[in-house]
Amino acid sequence: MHAKVELPKAFSVRDEHEFFPIQHLLGKMNPRLVVKRVATGVHVNGGSTVYWGLVYLNGEPPSKKKVEITLREAGFDFAHNVLTQAAALWTNESSGTEEEA
Repeated sequence: MHAKVELPKAFSVRDEHEFFPIQHLLGKMNPRLVVKRVATGVHVNGGSTVYWGLVYLNGEPPSKKKVEITLREAGFDFAHNVLTQAAALWTNESSGTEEEA
């Protein structure tokens, strides 16, 4: 079965320990997919703090603008959160290296 998905995509999980199973599952489905934790913060609808992740193709780290658009679409609250963890994406992009998820 094939599915077409536009990347990058953002998602949130309640518990930090939920990231590894998602990384593992997506890595099994497609080894070219990278899952990175890019932020910690609340959803626009409120609630408790969650961990925000980003899925993109290996070797194609998204630009800062694309990450912000993707997170906004997923419900990241930019009024109350800051993208400090996402800076590693652009550091890797500029140096030409990619850290495995």
